[in-house]
Amino acid sequence: MTSLQGYYLTKIEGGSAMISLKVSGMTCGGCINAVTRAIQAQDPQAQVFADLAAQTVELETSLSSEIAGQLITDAGFPVSS
Repeated sequence: MTSLQGYYLTKIEGGSAMISLKVSGMTCGGCINAVTRAIQAQDPQAQVFADLAAQTVELETSLSSEIAGQLITDAGFPVSS
């Protein structure tokens, strides 16, 4: 696993990575859907797993952690490092 400015990456087969992000402001299923839509708009094959209580999102995606973090932040849910 590699740490990069508060992002955690694990490479998996097929060029995708598992990324863990600390995300603020998610309170409901609608928030999870907004985060999922933001990521899947750029990577339709991405898998998004969110934990509302822990305020974390785990992504299996071909996007970089920086791009994924920016997409989630742009969707209204700040990613902290």
